[in-house]
Amino acid sequence: MKTLRDPDRKALAKLLGDEDPRTIQLLQESLAGRGEEGIRLLESVARDGDPTAQRNATQILRVLREAAAWEALARFCATCGSHFDIEAATWLVAKTRYPEFDEAAYRTRIDQMAQELRERLTGRETPRATVEVCNHYLFRTLGFQGNRQDYYDPDNSYLNRVLDRRLGIPISLSVLYLLLARRLHLPLIGINMPAHFLLKWHSTSASFYFDPFHQGELLDEADCRELCKRLGVVFNPAFLTPTTPQIILLRMCNNLQAIYADREPARAEHFGRFAAVLSRV
Repeated sequence: MKTLRDPDRKALAKLLGDEDPRTIQLLQESLAGRGEEGIRLLESVARDGDPTAQRNATQILRVLREAAAWEALARFCATCGSHFDIEAATWLVAKTRYPEFDEAAYRTRIDQMAQELRERLTGRETPRATVEVCNHYLFRTLGFQGNRQDYYDPDNSYLNRVLDRRLGIPISLSVLYLLLARRLHLPLIGINMPAHFLLKWHSTSASFYFDPFHQGELLDEADCRELCKRLGVVFNPAFLTPTTPQIILLRMCNNLQAIYADREPARAEHFGRFAAVLSRV
């Protein structure tokens, strides 16, 4: 496809000020086929065009960026294997809903949280005391908590929104905890227990479970059995085996498929396809 000449760019920019939805749809299809050149034109109009053109350009940009985010996550799921960077995967999931958020800024926010935690830890704490310090910082100082009032709000599953609102579900709060632990070199692993994701401290000196959804409550195996009982699940010791990034991402996709099933079937279908691909890895 030939590069747009200046008169063509000006004509397209003018058309973006059209009020006819059919015209805007045709422009969207045309600019989508131009890749980065189309994106640059839209960004220019969104910044400097008249109000109608700015609105239309912004809307098209969001559609194209969201489509690119779906494609990026699809490629990732098809090629990731069993072990990968769960942080990268988590941001890819978030971009399917919030394609324009600043990933670098959110990574920096987690870096800063880890640094603040590092300053609170002396390095002489026992494993349980280390988790208690982390719990106090996350759940008391910063106020993160499980969203019990609206558990199935999709925003509970997107890490950028978990950080913004300080609300999440077991797996999203656990993933945030794991990302901090990785920065602090703490031996935490995910436990993919049915209906309620947990974390485990797993080292040569100590081994115990805890629940980020319930303010980091410390648990032993008997507590996990009781939790399963309360959730109506027949306990199996295999529930407490360490999980992998693949299983974490699969669970995230399954959760979002279920959440969107009635709200936004197209989104649910996307996540269902990703879950199917991950299940075959």
